[in-house]
Amino acid sequence: MSRAFRRLAADRQGSAIVEFGILAPAILTLFIGILQVGMWMQSFNALRSVAADTGRYVAVEYQKSNQIDNVAMALWARQHAIDNYLFQSANMSTDVTDAADQDIAGVTEKTLTLNYTMPSIFGIAGIGEIPVTFRRPIFVKAS
Repeated sequence: MSRAFRRLAADRQGSAIVEFGILAPAILTLFIGILQVGMWMQSFNALRSVAADTGRYVAVEYQKSNQIDNVAMALWARQHAIDNYLFQSANMSTDVTDAADQDIAGVTEKTLTLNYTMPSIFGIAGIGEIPVTFRRPIFVKAS
């Protein structure tokens, strides 16, 4: 019996398949995790770009004496995110509010909040959608 065990221990055929079977789930999980983090980073950077574009749009409109209200700003930001950055409309929301403390005389500070619910690759593992939020102040000349 001990001779059979020694022969079995010395046999290396098929060991690569067994090792692959042990390591493959861990490597695949790491790869998918890296992909998910990359998708989150892309969504966050796109929200940053939408916020910058919205700030630029509002500044130009105020320079043209078109004082748009908070709702119009939020709607423009949402539509811009959907049209130019291909966010899913059902998962995108925007809000613009006046800041509680107005620190600069003659200037109104507004806060743009962008929310996006990103789909998860790990949905089959019970990990649901992932929220991504970005906030940015927008300063406009007070009327």
